Amino acid sequence: MKSDTLIRILEENVSFKIPESFKKAKANILVTVGEKEKAVMKKSAKDLVANNSNCTGIMIPKVGHGISLLNPIFFNQLIENWIQEGTLPEDVTII
Repeated sequence: MKSDTLIRILEENVSFKIPESFKKAKANILVTVGEKEKAVMKKSAKDLVANNSNCTGIMIPKVGHGISLLNPIFFNQLIENWIQEGTLPEDVTII
């Protein structure tokens, strides 16, 4: 990756703010974060949950970033159960 590309990505990440219109989203939203993720990611998850009453936030134990790539079967089952039955795994922490 070129250094200017990396700088642009980092600048975008640091300057991101939740859009004002996010509060108006009416869909059910599941916010996930791994227990081993950096504090900034955990804070972002909490901020998202706090900014829309339709959000459900969970912290997935024993994982870092990228659970959907690390364990796609688990992640897809988690999402399917949440959408179809409104259930979440017992070992997750609600944010």
